[in-house]
Amino acid sequence: MTIQKEGVVAELAPGALLLPNLIADGLGANGRIKFALSWLQAVEASDRDDRGPFAGLAAERTMAGLDRDPLYDAPALLERTGDGVRVPEIGGVMARLRDDLSRMCAAVEAGAGARLFDRAAAAAFRGREEALRASLHLDGDVLPAGLVSRLSRVSGEDEVSFHLLVMEMHKAINDIAAGLAEADVAGARAYLLGPADRERLVAFMRGLNRTAPLKFNHPGLATNAMRDGSHMTIQNDLGTTDAHVLIAQIEERRLTIIHSDIHKQRLDFFQSRLPRFSWTVSNRRARGVEDDVFLVTVGTFEAPDLATLDTALEELGASLVFLIDWNKARKSLGRFVTRREAVAILDWAADHEYGHRAYLEIGGEVVIEDLLETVSRISGVSYTSLERALGRDEATAFLRETLRIASESLRDGRSPFVIRDLLQAELMMRVGSVADRILDEAVDHAALILDLGNLVHATLLDIVADPAGAATRAKVWEALADRQVGRICDLSRDGKVRAWRMVASEADDAADTFEEVAFLLQFLPRDLPVGLRERFLLLVEGAIMAVRDYVRLLCALRNGHRTVARGDMRAFMGLLDRLHEHEHATDDIQRDLFTHLMQADVDARLFHVATAVGGGLEEVADALLNAGRLVSDHAVGEWFAT
Repeated sequence: MTIQKEGVVAELAPGALLLPNLIADGLGANGRIKFALSWLQAVEASDRDDRGPFAGLAAERTMAGLDRDPLYDAPALLERTGDGVRVPEIGGVMARLRDDLSRMCAAVEAGAGARLFDRAAAAAFRGREEALRASLHLDGDVLPAGLVSRLSRVSGEDEVSFHLLVMEMHKAINDIAAGLAEADVAGARAYLLGPADRERLVAFMRGLNRTAPLKFNHPGLATNAMRDGSHMTIQNDLGTTDAHVLIAQIEERRLTIIHSDIHKQRLDFFQSRLPRFSWTVSNRRARGVEDDVFLVTVGTFEAPDLATLDTALEELGASLVFLIDWNKARKSLGRFVTRREAVAILDWAADHEYGHRAYLEIGGEVVIEDLLETVSRISGVSYTSLERALGRDEATAFLRETLRIASESLRDGRSPFVIRDLLQAELMMRVGSVADRILDEAVDHAALILDLGNLVHATLLDIVADPAGAATRAKVWEALADRQVGRICDLSRDGKVRAWRMVASEADDAADTFEEVAFLLQFLPRDLPVGLRERFLLLVEGAIMAVRDYVRLLCALRNGHRTVARGDMRAFMGLLDRLHEHEHATDDIQRDLFTHLMQADVDARLFHVATAVGGGLEEVADALLNAGRLVSDHAVGEWFAT
């Protein structure tokens, strides 16, 4: 064994040359202990006929180097007794736990002997290990009830926690390994690596170093790598949470990842970032202690060649920074949008390599809430939420832009105060454009009403061969109009623009009525009397002219509401007068239709349908006149007053 340690080895005691092997042994023991706990939990979760809980342990078992050890096969016999579970060879499993715990302790003691760890702390570890040995000894073949829960528990009332001791010694061994680093490989602490290992590690670090600046002032992402038998192991500390750990193993062209976390949503996010891998997830839980629940996911990727393996390693390295404070960022964004939208924003930020740490660095939700207060004060409109200020879709777009601006600006060295000013300008611009967006949506809604009117007109002219099909099409278009109204209402929750909720509702009555008329037309006879058809056509043409003038009214307002000239005002009011005229004209035609029906010799069925169609077409003009009046009385009055 050759250890190239200039500067570090010179200070080591003679026996410390064996320390790399002891560290490797201790880390291997840690992996075996973690798998043994999973195996024991599977024992508790199984019954006489069901061995399902063991099915998901194959990848983790292989990583622990126990895939050929029959001791960890699914037990052939399981029998529940009054005081636990009868398991063949359970004593051997517990003996392995004692032995592996001792191996980890030996690695820590060796590190202390090499002055890479505190001697008193190492002695304390050994004392705790000795105190636990009795509880790990079983004379018979019965696994006592509650023992697995006690072994898995990280916190609780126990004076000595087995799992906590394992975690603390694992951290200590990693710290010792960092002090014994063979070399710095692209920023990673590495030892016992061959030339091929270095190439793989460089690929991993290429991705990690590209995105690591996005963590800004947060600790984390320190990387250790070592050759361990047939494979190289890369370990990254990710952040400060004890249960948040990532280990990658490379054996020839196979890359295996084991990642533990207490947050399932973050675990799901991590898996989604690495689609090359096939994943399995298992629960780790100390029963009855909610805080001790955590999850482990294992991902495997078989690369067809080394270039593809290096690409996968680079992607893995680049993805890690986006796990730091992920749950904190999700909760922060979740104050303004739905949980699903918050996760989508974080996914978008990772895709574009902006990340979310800069957003948290400048204050997160506190900054957004402060900006809302500032914009409310400037505009004179009280915006109680981001969604009320911008609407749902635009709120999501603004939060994306916030993460981008924060990330790029912090990396450029701008202060949080300057970034806040940039975000305030962005929010003011978006709030100021809400009125324009509402008018755009209102025009689109009116266009759907016009489409419905033209469909009714074509049906009455017998251009449409299938009136029932036309009715179905009208129903689809009316549903689209309803969604358009929803978007208008979403944008017009507060302040001056709130009047548009009533405008949209009134105008949508025209869409509803056209759809109802389209439904009724399929019940008219195809040989409709000429006089009746002519009156229907006059009514629908009058209704369509009302829709067209309503569209013109909205377009005139859209083009001139910011700076209204006197001529524009006269043109606008002229369009409103025409809506009055259309309403009066359709009212007269509808009365003429009714008079014609009363004087004609028609059956009761035709009379009923014809009066409903005539009344509906007349109501279209009524609805659009009401909508036009609201536009004039409320929206225009508010805008022109500013």
